[in-house]
Amino acid sequence: VLVERHQKSGEFAKTIVFGGLDGIITTFSIVTTIQGASLTTGVVIVLGISNLIADALGMAFGEYVGEKSEQEWIAKERSREKWEFENFKEGEMSEMVELYKQKGFTEEDAKDILAIMSNHKDFFIDHMMVQELGIIPDEEGGNPIHGAIIMFFSFIVFGFIPLLSYVALNSVDWTGRFNPVFLVACILTASALFGLGAFKSKWESQAWWKAGFVVLFNGTIAAVAAYIVSLILEQIVT
Repeated sequence: VLVERHQKSGEFAKTIVFGGLDGIITTFSIVTTIQGASLTTGVVIVLGISNLIADALGMAFGEYVGEKSEQEWIAKERSREKWEFENFKEGEMSEMVELYKQKGFTEEDAKDILAIMSNHKDFFIDHMMVQELGIIPDEEGGNPIHGAIIMFFSFIVFGFIPLLSYVALNSVDWTGRFNPVFLVACILTASALFGLGAFKSKWESQAWWKAGFVVLFNGTIAAVAAYIVSLILEQIVT
């Protein structure tokens, strides 16, 4: 018997991409803001890293709370459906028959199918959740802590990319020479944004290069906006 294997590697892909994008854009926006305000490299490093850690913790906590709340809500809805099935089986069967009729089944066929399915209580309850509520029960019973950890490290790793050039070249004296630190940060950030977009396309129908450019475009808009605001504010406060 051949069993179809569905890809499970995308389980945390959304968390990786979301955390990575948020980390990159948030940190690079700080970098562009400081650059626009003509502040020192040290300020970029201190503010960038401190904000990176604080935001990563906040994102991880939000991921944990959100995932746990969703699991508790699904469990609550399943308990309610189970109670209704056990105490008002005929009513639940009638509701399901009507849903099947809306999908093109005859009433007789719907009753025959559901009569067989109802002999398998757990399966039938899960089926009711999908058909009545649009909820797909979590077969994996994923631990919210795992998502929180992935969110934290995704935010930290990708969020540090815009700071790499500042940290690596901090000791170099650029007096009288062109300082390429911000340019290098822009190139690294753009590459990371494009790479995340291409990675995201693995779970989408969109071409990898198109997904990469879409994410790169969105990140560029956010960075340019932060840079322009910093220039305006610098003129106002100085």
